[in-house]
Amino acid sequence: MIEIKHIGESDKSLWDNFVGNSSEASPYHRYAWGQAVQSSYGFTPIYLGAFNNNELVGILPLVKMGLPLRKAYYVSLPYCDCSGIIANNNDAYEALHDYAIKVLSKSEHTSLTLRAGTYATTDAEKIKQNTKVRMILPLEASVDEQMAAFKSKLRSQIRKAEKNGLRACVSEFSDSDAFKQQFNAFYHVMACNMHSLGSPVHSRAWFYEVLKHYGKHAYLALVYKEEVAVGGAIVLMNGKNASIPWASTLADYNRLAPNMLLYWQVLSEAVEQKMLSFDFGRSTMGEGTYRFKKQWGCEPALLSWQEFNEGEPVDNNDMQKSKARSIIEQTWQKLPLGLTTFVGPKVRKFISL
Repeated sequence: MIEIKHIGESDKSLWDNFVGNSSEASPYHRYAWGQAVQSSYGFTPIYLGAFNNNELVGILPLVKMGLPLRKAYYVSLPYCDCSGIIANNNDAYEALHDYAIKVLSKSEHTSLTLRAGTYATTDAEKIKQNTKVRMILPLEASVDEQMAAFKSKLRSQIRKAEKNGLRACVSEFSDSDAFKQQFNAFYHVMACNMHSLGSPVHSRAWFYEVLKHYGKHAYLALVYKEEVAVGGAIVLMNGKNASIPWASTLADYNRLAPNMLLYWQVLSEAVEQKMLSFDFGRSTMGEGTYRFKKQWGCEPALLSWQEFNEGEPVDNNDMQKSKARSIIEQTWQKLPLGLTTFVGPKVRKFISL
């Protein structure tokens, strides 16, 4: 008999041990993601565990969020694209699925979003119907083997960045002044890039809390031109899987190919960390970011997203870019950087993607 229980912080190690031993779990499934959400944005994380004779056999991380004076809703999970149910068997999966739909969405008369991913595939018949996919790269056993696995054109682009005088470094969270300087440099790059894309940037606290709570399961990568940080990324790890939720470069330096050195740096570090796969994140089939990731050898993996309202399934069109969104982006780009950096986080916290 499967029993669903709420798992509190005192059982964080139980949760993370289960997640860390699951090949299907992403880094977003770790307990740290919900902790960072709560400490930076104040939303409530809910960790559901499926137990069989007191043995944890399945998990579902959720966050309860919403606009002020509006009904709250549940997301698994906000700010990422692959974080649904992980279970050892179908009974545990169904128990967690039913609990989320019937007990949370239906009984509380609110909405529920479940975001799961699938394995990478080369089957065009399967992926042509989905506009959004994750891009997954199997990693080699050593840095030299990883470089050798790339096509010659890609290797030359990485070397081009180095010849242009760019250098890269990786660091782990600490309370040192040196790390804080690196983190501030990363945030400046992120804020500038999001402004140029016409999107509100996450708060400084959000990125900082993610790095703090993930600890050794995360690293920060930076690319410099002399003493100026021109690119930055954060990578999260779980078990043998790594994911890169955020990566940005300064447009004024893109002619120097900082993105090529940045991605090589995060990949080589993942190899050094003995990761077996690297998730390049969500892309739209055929668009620029998809082609950029494809050149590294990635294969697409379907996104399996479900949305419910009061327990009933609804069509989810959030993955399509609307004309209204394009207008908002163009307007945002014209605002001063200082204003968007101040206002952006106040808006971004309520956008679950």
